[in-house]
Amino acid sequence: MNAGIKRVLEVYVFAYVFFLASRPISDGDFWWHLKTGEYILQTRSIPRTDFYSFTNYGKPWVAHEWLSEAIFYLVYSTAGLNALIFIFALLTALAFWIVFKRSEAHPIVAGFAVLLGALTVLPTIGVRPRVFTLLLTSVYLALLSRHTRGDDSRAIWWLVPLMVLWVNLHGGFLIGIVLVAVTMVGMVFDAWSRSVKPGRGLYVLGMVLAACLAAAVLNPQGVRIYAFPFEIFLSPVQQRAIVDWFSPDFHQRELLPFALLILATIAALALSPRRPKLSELLLFLATLFASLKSYRHMAVFSLVAVPLLAGYSQAWFESVPIGQKLFDRTSSQSKFSLPGLLLLLPLLMFVVALKSRVYVPLTQDQAGVPINAVAFLKQQNLTGNTFTDPNIWGGYVIWAAPSNPVYIDGRIDMYGDEFVSEHLGIVYGLTSWREPFNRYGVKIVIVKPKSALGRELNESGEWRQVFQDGMATVYVRG
Repeated sequence: MNAGIKRVLEVYVFAYVFFLASRPISDGDFWWHLKTGEYILQTRSIPRTDFYSFTNYGKPWVAHEWLSEAIFYLVYSTAGLNALIFIFALLTALAFWIVFKRSEAHPIVAGFAVLLGALTVLPTIGVRPRVFTLLLTSVYLALLSRHTRGDDSRAIWWLVPLMVLWVNLHGGFLIGIVLVAVTMVGMVFDAWSRSVKPGRGLYVLGMVLAACLAAAVLNPQGVRIYAFPFEIFLSPVQQRAIVDWFSPDFHQRELLPFALLILATIAALALSPRRPKLSELLLFLATLFASLKSYRHMAVFSLVAVPLLAGYSQAWFESVPIGQKLFDRTSSQSKFSLPGLLLLLPLLMFVVALKSRVYVPLTQDQAGVPINAVAFLKQQNLTGNTFTDPNIWGGYVIWAAPSNPVYIDGRIDMYGDEFVSEHLGIVYGLTSWREPFNRYGVKIVIVKPKSALGRELNESGEWRQVFQDGMATVYVRG
């Protein structure tokens, strides 16, 4: 294949991933992140206690994503919501561009693998702090891969300053440390399979791991940051309350790419005449297990599986006659040709599609939060302690109606298991709402139409409905 056409394919892969990752803001937690970023930049301080809720006001709060939140508000206050969508789509595309460059395969083979990987992560990305974890995981995997091949051992030390950045951006920093540790185990396995002793690279990686563990302490919480992830992992209530921690439900259409990625990678490993290294299998199985336990880890699995799918598919194609003709990686030219440049013109359609579907005024159907209901509260000057169901709607109330302290929001880890259990009981009708509402002085309730709680409030005679649309119903006392 002409090298210029290959470069066109590379551009298309990047553009397609960018297009797929360009999505309207739809995460209810985004709004309290944005409000926190506003607080950080205006006060030049990082919050240590809760000041958004009326139920847990003053309770210690680990704002572990403070740097992401500051970036959110800095971009928003400078260039608006659309700039955030653009930047986070770019970060996602960059993460998969790194994966594409790591893939030792024909651009078409690598391109299809990368696009399948990008489709896999779509349910977990957007304008969210975890996109920083996606990018940094991709960088970590690239540097670790280079190190295990024996390339430039000095580059591996970049993992240490990147860890300082990561721990202040997102709680997923622990993924980086686990990747280094798993890579070390994989190097031992590979040496054992070849009946040789591990080389100096293992010793260097051990020092890097120790340095990363120390670097992670460089955050506002200090060494306590290590306890935070385990408080979530070991909490059955939080595992039950936070959708992201659920195991994947393969009946959902959006998880079909994930299933295809698993099956295709296993098939490529089985069909390839080249046998995978034990280190590759270890990383594949470890990330697969993590993803099957909690679908939020699909992103990490995708970054690991895509190069394996591309590389071992390429090895299989090269072992059969038709594959040798279709996916020959040799090329004699090195510049764009005129036909190659002309093939880039259809990318203009991406711009049109983005402008009409993504970079448009935000609607509540896109955002998934009760924009109209909160606007009604502000118009009618209805202020006071506000209960929301779903709990993530509280995040939008925090941003749009700061005069209305919230009962709960998406910071489940801060509220604690006992409080969250009581909230779930109220929502599911297992606990009477009267005593908690009286105890905390709830004045306003925002719930979905036809919710069980809304029906009980209507029947109680103590609450009156003042607003309803297709998304939310608002009740006030009296």
